[in-house]
Amino acid sequence: MYCDLPQIYNLGLETPDGNEEGALTLLEKMRRIPTFSCLNYRKDFAFPQKLLEGEQVQKAQAVAVLHEMTQQVFNLFSTQEASAAWNQTLLDTFLTGVYQQLDDLKACGTQQVEVEEAPLRAVRKYFHRITVYLKEKKYLPCAWEVVRAEIMKSFSSSANLYGRLRSME
Repeated sequence: MYCDLPQIYNLGLETPDGNEEGALTLLEKMRRIPTFSCLNYRKDFAFPQKLLEGEQVQKAQAVAVLHEMTQQVFNLFSTQEASAAWNQTLLDTFLTGVYQQLDDLKACGTQQVEVEEAPLRAVRKYFHRITVYLKEKKYLPCAWEVVRAEIMKSFSSSANLYGRLRSME
């Protein structure tokens, strides 16, 4: 499968030209309360790290996994609850960048290539656990802080996979 992968600017710290902040920087700025004050809220969401590691990850599969993760992040932060929890300007900028990345990945994945469903299902289950957690914690600020930190971790892993994919081109 040939695909010109889109730039990963919005997963990183800034755009290539340095004029815009990337998703990780925006997520960092979105912090409203110190993470250490939410230690009682910590939870292991069982991020499917193995999906993003390994040298044998096929490009089509990796693009599908990145697309699914990006879609799930967009869905999570597009809710009314997210809008109530975060600074609206930062959230809008974050969502615009995530949407652009999603759009680019969608264009990249338009070739009809068979991908395994199991990795995509693992990503969906991971985000389902996050959503259930937020509901159980009634979308309290500390619950959102735990989720914000978790999404930063998943974006970092995604950025590593993305870098490996770009080096395959």
